[in-house]
Amino acid sequence: MLDDEKKRSRFKQLQARNYRASLQLEGFELGLPDQKQTGTKAISEVEKIQRLRKEYAR
Repeated sequence: MLDDEKKRSRFKQLQARNYRASLQLEGFELGLPDQKQTGTKAISEVEKIQRLRKEYAR
């Protein structure tokens, strides 16, 4: 049986994984958390919002 600290840690891992998956479903391009973005320009939050607005514009 897991102790409380391990349960909390596992819950946080699952929560983070589910959050990343939901962002991907919404169209955000995410790298894996272990990947480092070297040599590429990271997209700012403002640019992501602008892209989403264009996608959902009627």
